[in-house]
Amino acid sequence: MKLSEVATEDAIMVGNRGSRRNIYDGSTGDIACDHYHQYKQDIQLMAKLGVDAYRFSISWSRICPDIGGAVNQAGVAFYNDVINSLVYHGIEPYVTLYHWDLPQHLENDPEVKGWRTKKIVRHFCHFAETCFKLFGDRVKNWITFNQLSTLAYYGYGKGTNAPGRCSEICGSKKSIFYGDSSSEPYVVAHNALLCHAAAVKIYREFFQPEQRGRIGISVNSKWYEPFSNKEEDYGAAHRCIEYELSWILDPILFGDYPSSMKTSVRTRLPVFTEDESKELKGSLDFIGLNYYTAYYVQNAPEELTPNLRWYETDRQATVGYIGPDGQLIGEAMGPPDIGWIYNCPWGLPKLLGWMENRYGKQELQAHPIIITENGCMDRELRVSVKKALNDVKRVNFLSSSLEHLSNAIRNYGYNVQGFFVWSLLDNFEWESGLVCRFGLHYVDYKNGHKRYPKASAKWYRQFLSRSKNLSQ
Repeated sequence: MKLSEVATEDAIMVGNRGSRRNIYDGSTGDIACDHYHQYKQDIQLMAKLGVDAYRFSISWSRICPDIGGAVNQAGVAFYNDVINSLVYHGIEPYVTLYHWDLPQHLENDPEVKGWRTKKIVRHFCHFAETCFKLFGDRVKNWITFNQLSTLAYYGYGKGTNAPGRCSEICGSKKSIFYGDSSSEPYVVAHNALLCHAAAVKIYREFFQPEQRGRIGISVNSKWYEPFSNKEEDYGAAHRCIEYELSWILDPILFGDYPSSMKTSVRTRLPVFTEDESKELKGSLDFIGLNYYTAYYVQNAPEELTPNLRWYETDRQATVGYIGPDGQLIGEAMGPPDIGWIYNCPWGLPKLLGWMENRYGKQELQAHPIIITENGCMDRELRVSVKKALNDVKRVNFLSSSLEHLSNAIRNYGYNVQGFFVWSLLDNFEWESGLVCRFGLHYVDYKNGHKRYPKASAKWYRQFLSRSKNLSQ
């Protein structure tokens, strides 16, 4: 069993800050959980829990702080220290190369334009190759990207995540718009997929034979439950998974986008060349899967939104969390205004079954699945430390997730080889800021970022101990 954390190293990086007005609580990631200064203590926490792996991401800007690609030795030293400490404690590092923190100079460059042009491929490959070269003797599990569909949709379609690009068609309440919600999400995902394939090719040709590691990608999807027994709602639920998971995974396993996307998105969906398709197909050794929750889906025929074509209308579906009986799909695990997770552990086995039906048992035996994220936020914001530590709902959430996953593996033989909890610590949760807490450990942001184990940390330690005893 494993833990997961975004690269919130938390030493201020001047010149690469977002706007506070886009963050729910007005906070920034300048300090966040202060892992940069407290990583030794944090690794001790991991060792105390008894985990055997830790997933974290490397900050691109900390390794390559300028567009020339020069390597920052201070950043290298930090990650070497983290990796060496993990290995010393018997904890396997799983390294994500990109978790939504594009260097600002690449976004601002008038030729590169961030993820919006293919020029980004050269820069990403330089960063990836640098990491393989510097850390690959100890890092044996690489993840190129985390949740590409989320990056593309929220960053370039809905505009709530960096870089906040969108157009009026998305329904945002912004006063100023820049971007194109109808096309940019597809362009961004396309260029990032090319980056993935190119980085995997570099790793396999120049590093994997000697380092003997493996490389994959983390995709994400909710489980989408049909609102009714109507065939149209089943079709809409199927499309929603295609637009979230298969949008990224189909090109990597099949070499092209889902046919439903090509039919609906049409000319706004970029086309892979024959060489690009060949390079993409089979470009992973394992599949990282992030699963949190489930939603209901109803069919939304295209004729209802003929002039509002972007991601949400392209999939021709209406998504919600209240069922035909008027009840929530699962227990709400977050506050009403920013919560999005409902306790639906039954959705993960259904999603695994959907993937097996689409990609085939043989394909998934050859490319094992690792659950690279699962967890939940606290129901209430700004509670006392004492109340936050008694996170019984998180214990129930994780316990039920693991129980359903274990039963699915035993009953259906799904090739799932690991499970990462999100997350070790409370941290900076993107547009939700610092008040949205996912950690097994409470971080007191006002008093030296001191860590306190929650009830979930104690439960997880006991769970891992029992699991190890049973396996012996």
